[in-house]
Amino acid sequence: MKKYLFGLFLVSVCGGVRADASDFNCYQWPLRESKGSLAYDGDTIFIQMPGLPDPISRMSVRVAGLDAPEIRGACDAEKSAAAAARDRVRALLDQAVQTNTPVQFCNPEWGRYGGRVVAWVAVGNIWLHELLIREGHARPYDGGERGGWCSSLE
Repeated sequence: MKKYLFGLFLVSVCGGVRADASDFNCYQWPLRESKGSLAYDGDTIFIQMPGLPDPISRMSVRVAGLDAPEIRGACDAEKSAAAAARDRVRALLDQAVQTNTPVQFCNPEWGRYGGRVVAWVAVGNIWLHELLIREGHARPYDGGERGGWCSSLE
């Protein structure tokens, strides 16, 4: 119920530009920097949510459809893979800003952790989860149990 109500809130208040894809409700929320970058890691992007007071408008979006290694991972191999995924996402977002390529957040839902929205992310006509999975920076994730990264990377 919380996810449904928050989704209605996002659609009614947050505005943005809809994507051409009729299957998705997409928004171009402004990206924001935190500590000099637009992404924390391979699956977390910083945004400024329109229509909310400044202190609570600074949100993070978790990219749906993927599981990326954690920056504070359990082993050096995971931390290294997480840095590579983070750097790829940062470079892609930086390029999008420089070329005025739209970054769209689609079918947003309230995440399990406060202050974070989960959404499918498209940079131009590229789905971010598909790109990162194809390039080996992440693996598919559907909300179920996630496995560790260390044994698969070492």
